[in-house]
Amino acid sequence: MADPAPRQMVSCPYNKSHQLEHYRMHIHLQKCRKQHLNCNKVTCPFDSTHVVNDVELDYHVSVCPKREMLDSQMYVMDNDYRPAVEVQPPPVVTYEENWDDFNTTSYIPDPAKKGSHIITKIRGATPSERRKARMQGIANFKPLE
Repeated sequence: MADPAPRQMVSCPYNKSHQLEHYRMHIHLQKCRKQHLNCNKVTCPFDSTHVVNDVELDYHVSVCPKREMLDSQMYVMDNDYRPAVEVQPPPVVTYEENWDDFNTTSYIPDPAKKGSHIITKIRGATPSERRKARMQGIANFKPLE
């Protein structure tokens, strides 16, 4: 089953009287699917323009022409495309240092050691107090000219 030419007319799987060009099939199927909700049709997992009866899906999946593209990507049969490469085991690296042996605490920052170049936002203050603190921080941060 070859792909149709771009301007070839095809029939809608929901209504055979609907004749349309192949490149418009996916648009038409969206509209026609809404009108035929009780129809026992399913979409092919390889191509959304392939709509078949639900009982015929297994057969269609086995003979679908779009499946060949998936199979060729997943299963390379020819060794010309995939050259044999020797796999080398990773080098064995030994470490003298073991971080699990150290008994230390987490880092707790000291606000007293905060640099003068860091401007912090005051929480819970009025807007005027926040602005005043921000301007003071900017004045401390500016280098002397």
